[in-house]
Amino acid sequence: MARTVEQIQADIDTLHAALGHSEKVIVFPDGRRIEYLNTDDKLKAIAALEEEKRNASGGSGGRVRFAQHKRGDGPTGPTLYDRPGLW
Repeated sequence: MARTVEQIQADIDTLHAALGHSEKVIVFPDGRRIEYLNTDDKLKAIAALEEEKRNASGGSGGRVRFAQHKRGDGPTGPTLYDRPGLW
C-alpha cells in the first residue's frame, strides 16, 4: 500500500524533531519504532523520505536548474589574463 504525501511528511517532521535529541529509537506517528545509530543515519533517512515524497507527489526530482549570468565573467567572458597591465 502506497503512503500518502501527508504520511511521509509526518515521518520527515518526526525525524527533524529527533535530530536535536540523543535518543536512538524513534517512534513515528503510525506506531513504528526504528532505531538509528547516529545523526548521520537520521539525515540519510530524511533524504530517502524526501525522495519518496517527491515520487508520491508526482514530481520528477531529477530536474536541476543552473543560474545563467550575462555579466561577461563566465567561462566565455573575459579573464584576468585578457586585461592589460594586470600581469
